[in-house]
Amino acid sequence: SREEHLGRQALRSMGIPEGTPFICFAARDSAYLKAKYPRSDLNYHDFSNSTIDNYVPAAEYLVKRGYFTIRMGAAVAEKLKPTDPRILDYATNGSRIDFLDIYLSAKCRMFICSAEGIGGIPMIFRRPIVFVNWIPLGDIWTWSEDYLFIPKKLWLHRENRFMTFREIYDSGVHLFHLTQQYERLGIDVVENTADEITAAVLEMDDRISGRWQVTGDDRELQWQFWAKHKSAYAAIPPKCRIGAEFLRQNRDLLG
Repeated sequence: SREEHLGRQALRSMGIPEGTPFICFAARDSAYLKAKYPRSDLNYHDFSNSTIDNYVPAAEYLVKRGYFTIRMGAAVAEKLKPTDPRILDYATNGSRIDFLDIYLSAKCRMFICSAEGIGGIPMIFRRPIVFVNWIPLGDIWTWSEDYLFIPKKLWLHRENRFMTFREIYDSGVHLFHLTQQYERLGIDVVENTADEITAAVLEMDDRISGRWQVTGDDRELQWQFWAKHKSAYAAIPPKCRIGAEFLRQNRDLLG
């Protein structure tokens, strides 16, 4: 079709050889909303923003596994600091168009993003998605086995510790959608580290490739999390997974 021809042509112009798999990633920041609504104060969305630099180590690992990686975004706050020519900053290199946003999202091996609008495109085309820096917990897109997520952690100032999952759900914080709600309760929203993002991304790649080995301990940790989960989509039984390494490293949050 004409669309397929245009898409393949665009991939070649980006330096991606025919048939080479690629992975898309995006980090939500304040730039898009500021560009779209320049006269509005939209800092109530700040709790959901994240830093693109923390995604780069995952992209570097994926390049070592033979992929090209493409940073997506219609308006972004910062350019990537290039570390490899196969990590492409499509969001800022002047090649971004609406058609390619759709084509790349539909054809990628997987998409890495947070709770942002562009995640709806790979969802429509049933691509595997790794959701990182997810917040709030009650809004997790749980309805596909092809989704994997890791959440932001919530630091309690007064008690000098992270909130457990049970506390987040029981207090109603799992449905907080305003920065000011977290601030009023003295909660710092802590974004995922580069190591956390990398572990989740490599887990998804291993799952897609059939290399992932599930242990009994991992099954138990998954069960402990989902037994506490309260969803805004209560009628839909959860099918997605929370990152295995994230749970291994944060067992105390399951208390």
